[in-house]
Amino acid sequence: MRGLVQLDHTQLRTLGIGPATAIKVAAAREFARRAVETGADGEVIASPDAAARTLQPYFAHLDREEVKVALLSRKHRLLGVIDVYAGNVAGTPVRISELFTEAIRRNAPAIVLAHNHPSGDPTPSADDLRTTRDAVAAGRLLGIDVVDHVVFGAGRWISLGSEQGDRTATR
Repeated sequence: MRGLVQLDHTQLRTLGIGPATAIKVAAAREFARRAVETGADGEVIASPDAAARTLQPYFAHLDREEVKVALLSRKHRLLGVIDVYAGNVAGTPVRISELFTEAIRRNAPAIVLAHNHPSGDPTPSADDLRTTRDAVAAGRLLGIDVVDHVVFGAGRWISLGSEQGDRTATR
């Protein structure tokens, strides 16, 4: 199913699916993606479990590394999830300032960073740890709390727990 979700209507046609059915499948996939994203708005992200549960659907279908930022209210209600970077299967370079662009525009006082590892192993890399540390420092200067940084792998995740230092939770 994961492979099917990643195919566009042209690729579906190569599997022997007719043009009308391929378009219907692609449209249903897009509708489901939007429904999941819309349904998450307003959820409270008060723990690593809540962050992972809310953000995991945004990463479930990806075959390349992507970085997203969840914008939170003062009471950690989800205001929206922003796509910041789309990389390749090996990684994504990140400019720390771009992680905060939408939070500043929308006056969001807190964010959660999230990205995926297409390899399926959510173990944070040295770059992931550095990015978290640098984002927390930048957030302090900007007055924006970096609540967490969650790394997703195949059905698993790791919380870098930026607010509490080096706390790590794995699921």
